[in-house]
Amino acid sequence: MPCNAAGPSLRRRALVKRHQRIDLDSLRLLQAIDRHGSFASAAQALSVVTSTVTHAVRGLEERLGLQVFDRSGRRVRFTAHGRTLLERGRGLLERADALDEELQTLATGWESRLVIAVDEVIPMPPVIALLRDFVTAAPQTTVHLRREAAAGSWDALLAGRADLVVGAPARAQPAGGGCTSQPFVPIRFVLAVAAQHPLAGRQDVIANEEIARHRSVVMGDTTRALPHLPYGLIDHRLQIAVPDEASKLEAIRLGLGCGFLPEAVARPRVRRGELKLLKVQTPHPPSDSAIAWRVGDEGRALRWWVQRLTTAGFVRRLFA
Repeated sequence: MPCNAAGPSLRRRALVKRHQRIDLDSLRLLQAIDRHGSFASAAQALSVVTSTVTHAVRGLEERLGLQVFDRSGRRVRFTAHGRTLLERGRGLLERADALDEELQTLATGWESRLVIAVDEVIPMPPVIALLRDFVTAAPQTTVHLRREAAAGSWDALLAGRADLVVGAPARAQPAGGGCTSQPFVPIRFVLAVAAQHPLAGRQDVIANEEIARHRSVVMGDTTRALPHLPYGLIDHRLQIAVPDEASKLEAIRLGLGCGFLPEAVARPRVRRGELKLLKVQTPHPPSDSAIAWRVGDEGRALRWWVQRLTTAGFVRRLFA
């Protein structure tokens, strides 16, 4: 009997103790304070009044028996214990968010979040137009669009920074990477210079050595772990390195150097008289592009994008 009588009492104490532990909302509050730098800024970001944040923090410190913030200066700062609590709590928040995403996918088939990496050679406006249709079909899915270049698209996919890549160079696909891919559009490149560039009037085939005497405009490979994909004028001594395709086009148009551009991007500027195309000894090889995703990640949102991206109508609009 004494043992049985003690059982409920122990369970009640365990429940009380468990109730005092920190909850996810408190961790999110601490994360907001850290991100925005003050109680007032965090309150504004969370759409509450500052007193609500102050009261919540005091209640948390009382429950934990721990001072989370140092209030001795003009601005509150995390104590060492508070900083430890926040850093350890970040992992818990990440796991909780991942669980929420998995539960939504299980319940509806639609992913809660989809990250799409679009290669720099692919024009973005047609993709944005497709996004307009997607948010109607899947209003519950958050979409993140990002840019990658060269092997960076495959790197983003393998590292989990992207769920779907669009326009990745097919020749750079890693072997045995656990990815599913299908052909997208072939990309042809041409060497372009501004109409006022010293080489603009040349009609003959220009030797590599002569081109190398002029400054080149290059766009870097965004890969972090995979080998860089060599192409174009990347080995020229005099370079202007730019972060994206739009910057590269503008730098070439202004006469800052020569560079390879997708033919569909360069031709309209040639017709307007802004650019001239050069015949080169070693042309940029055509690049077959691909759409790819990780094996096993085929949710409804991803399948929607793959189906729409590969329709004949979208491919025609892509370089119209």
